[in-house]
Amino acid sequence: MKKEIKTDYYDTFTCIADKCSFTCCQEWKIVVDDDTYIKWNRLSLTKQNNSYLDQYVKQKDGARVIALNEQKQCPFLNEQKLCKLVLNFGDEVLSETCAIFPRQIHEFADRKEYSLVSCCPEVVDLINQQDKICFTNMFDMDEDILLQLRTMMITIMQNQQFSISKSLMMIFYILLDIHQNETVLKKEIDKYKDKTVLKELSDTIDNMQFISLDTFEENNELFLDIAENYRKQGLYTSYLEPIAVIAENLSRDYDKRKMTVQLQKFEKLFSSYEKLFRNYLVVEIFSNGLMPESDLDSIVVMIQWIAMEYAIIRHSIFLSWLLDEQEKLSYTVVRNYIVVISRMMGYDQEDICEYLDKSFENLIWEWGYLALLIGAE
Repeated sequence: MKKEIKTDYYDTFTCIADKCSFTCCQEWKIVVDDDTYIKWNRLSLTKQNNSYLDQYVKQKDGARVIALNEQKQCPFLNEQKLCKLVLNFGDEVLSETCAIFPRQIHEFADRKEYSLVSCCPEVVDLINQQDKICFTNMFDMDEDILLQLRTMMITIMQNQQFSISKSLMMIFYILLDIHQNETVLKKEIDKYKDKTVLKELSDTIDNMQFISLDTFEENNELFLDIAENYRKQGLYTSYLEPIAVIAENLSRDYDKRKMTVQLQKFEKLFSSYEKLFRNYLVVEIFSNGLMPESDLDSIVVMIQWIAMEYAIIRHSIFLSWLLDEQEKLSYTVVRNYIVVISRMMGYDQEDICEYLDKSFENLIWEWGYLALLIGAE
């Protein structure tokens, strides 16, 4: 029997269905697997007509997905925000995506790993409630060098001596240093477990100059790029459109002195959510930093994507805050943008590589670019 690793709150998750403030049955791609599609060929939603369930499926981006209605909702969602399929046929009729969401399961040769994705507000609440993300049955295996590498990355992210931004910079520096070699060696990982080596790396970053306006401009450009297709499709409009308009205006011109003051004020407010975002990044590294069939290249790419997602979430929250410039930063706003951006950037590895390849000169970034993207805290 394979060993199992879980985030320790995994089994406490319960879908709150119609009570959810952010239904998972709206405004995103719901994949229909082959077995479900065959099953749906023989099922009709009502006895009064011959409208079989497969008629609600279309091809998109090379996959079968449920065709959303004019309100961008799943056609099986009723007025009470409950699933008609479950009400009529039971859970067994659901596609694999609907059945397991927001659970994420990765099966390796020697183990199964379980986590919950941040595309669900209830999951974000669970992450926020944890003092520190822990794992059941977490273990190191001497022969699994990539598992040891991930454990080291999680350890750095959980080290509160380093800010979140610095932790991401340190992790990426270490990955690039290891990436220079043809193979990952245990001695290289052990080197970066040394507190003295980590302190030297931390001190080096402290002595660097980071210009907050440069980070702001890069984040603003990336946000608009990621949001473009969703805006064209009319998805997440209530969240994206108001802040995208601000982002477009700021991309043309802004008062640099005023913006510097606003960024400093926002950073103080944002720092009150340090625990949430540190936990969020630990979960991201655990669930997406290492997957079955991963190699060092794919780990580097996924850390880039995780850092980019974090930067865009932070920037989205900043733009939302600019709308009112309140004295406080609402948890509801923070949670909602974690959910929205996580859904928007929930690509598979192949699509992530394609996006990065098209958008950047090289698939693997230079360290300085990630540092620009993240900025200093």
